[in-house]
This record gives sequence, structure tokens and C-alpha cells, in this order.
Amino acid sequence: MNQNLSLFVRRCYRSLYGFTKKRLLPLRRAITATGDRLRRAGDERYGRLERRKTGICPDLATTVFSYAREGIIIADPSGKVIRLNEAFTRITGYGVNELQGQSLRSHRAVLQLSAFYAAMKEALRWQGHWSGEVRSYHRDGTELALQLSVSAVYGNTGEIRHYVALVSDITHLKKRQQQLERKAHYDALTQLPNRLLLAERMRQAIESARTHRHRFAVAFIDIDGFKAVNDNYGHDVGDRVLQILAQRIKATIREDDTLGRLGGDEFVAGLVGLQEPHDCEPVLERMLQAASAPISIGSNTVQLSASIGVAFFPEHGQETETLIRKADQAMYLSKKSGGRRLACCSA
Repeated sequence: MNQNLSLFVRRCYRSLYGFTKKRLLPLRRAITATGDRLRRAGDERYGRLERRKTGICPDLATTVFSYAREGIIIADPSGKVIRLNEAFTRITGYGVNELQGQSLRSHRAVLQLSAFYAAMKEALRWQGHWSGEVRSYHRDGTELALQLSVSAVYGNTGEIRHYVALVSDITHLKKRQQQLERKAHYDALTQLPNRLLLAERMRQAIESARTHRHRFAVAFIDIDGFKAVNDNYGHDVGDRVLQILAQRIKATIREDDTLGRLGGDEFVAGLVGLQEPHDCEPVLERMLQAASAPISIGSNTVQLSASIGVAFFPEHGQETETLIRKADQAMYLSKKSGGRRLACCSA
């Protein structure tokens, strides 16, 4: 066949005015044009079907991205930011240009330990999503607590095309939670551990002493003559005296020891890591000295003292309640002897 021979087909077109026009096109060009139209039509039909199934159109997705209160980040498989919304810049204080193309792993906007990212990557690899709390920093240096939810988006062959992350600022929620936890575990006046936290710390100390075969001392501290302070100067002065005494006594104990307030003018200390009972005597003597030092409040000077009773694990008990009760009994022996002294449980 002659290679210069061209084949033509007759194509019909409808003009803007409704007239039908005929035109000759080379066969190859006609086939190509028809294929392109069919391909475009197929792509458009597929897109319409997908949007119909998901119920999401491009305009709606753009609206959600722009107006969502949660921060939205789209990152490539390496973790570099492709796109982020205004909410994320508002939460972190960083502009779009400062984050675009940056890796959040090394950016202060989302700062965590390497082990954290390893765990996240493993979860994304096997489950396709991860959620949890992360520590972050605002552009002004303020620490943030963020709730982060990350999902992997896969291509047709199963490869990860990009990641989508939703970010919520939970800083105020975490602060409120910490305040409630502190209120539940700390004395409001002295900021010392209350009964609940004191009991838990002592339980842990007893378990540690049992494991390492050490002694553990419980000291029950009662302030001598405190009632007269309230009667003579009022409860406001009395509260201030308790605050000062709490600070002074706390300064006498070691870092691993615990001091808590049971209520009123009664305090309990837990002294850990003792080989022999007399190992705690220097700490107890410092407590007596701290309680006996003069306290000046305005034009008033108050001088008090303390009676201290001591009980030891394992000699005097195996449980927190038992040891506190035995130390309380020893404290009353000290008070009956005139106060301002130590007394050890005898049984």
C-alpha cells in the first residue's frame, strides 16, 4: 500500500445555530480526538461517581479546609508539609511560609522525642492512622499541648501518597486537668500532699523498703500550743503560721522523703532508705529546731514547738495506716512529757 495514501472520515458537527456541518478529517486524527473525548468523559464520570459516593465535592472540601477550627496539615511521605490551613497557623503562631516544605519532626511547631516518632511511624505503617497528645511550642515560646490525629492516604498500588493530620489545641484543657489533679492531691493551704497523696507515696515507700530490705520511718508531727495562736491572733494569722511552719519543716527533709498535712496542725513525714532507726535522728532534730524558731507576722512574733512521734517499718507495722497510728500514739507520749521532743513507738 502507498504510504503517502491518506484515509479520511466524514465527521458531522452541530453549529451554534443548529445547522449540521460536515467535515473531512484524517482517520488517525479522528481516532485520537475520539479517544481523548472518551477518556475525558470517563474521567469526569468517575469523578462524579466518587463524589456521589462520598458526598463531597471539591468546593465543600476547600470550605472545610479553610474554615475548620482544627488545624489541618497535608504532608508528603517524608513528612514535609505540602499544605496547611489557617487554623494551624493560628494555633501555633507560625505563618504558612515558615512551615511550607518544612519537616514537622524537626520543627518547634511539633516537638517530641525520637522514640515518639518511631512509635507513630510504626502505627501508621501497620494501622494507617495514629492519634495522641503531643508537646509543642507556639512561635512566642509558650508551651502547647496538642491533640494530634494522623492518617495515611494510599495510592492505587498501596504506596503512601501523603499524610493528613488534624490538630486541636488542648492546652487549656490540660492545665485545667492539672489544676483539678493538684486540688485532689494537695492541701490548699500549705500546698503539701494531702491524706490521699501522702498515703499513696507511703505505700510506694513501704514497697521499696520491703524490696531493698531497708527501714522506713513515719514521723507524726503536732504543733504545740497552736490553738492559742488562733485564739489570740485570729485564723488568718494562724493560717499564715501553718504555711511558714510547713515550708520550714519541708526544708529539713531529704529529696526522696515526703511531708504531708493531715489537717489542722498535724503533719506526717515519711523518711526513706534507713539502715538503722537512729539514721533518721538528724532529720527529726532539724524538724524540732525548725518548729521552735520564732515566726514574725506583721507586728506579732509567735514562738511554738513540736511534738514528734516515730514508728518504723517493719518493726511497728507493715501498712501505712498502722504506721501512722503507731506514730500518732508515740507523739502523744512526747506531748505528755512536755512536748518539744521526740518519742519512738515502743511496740
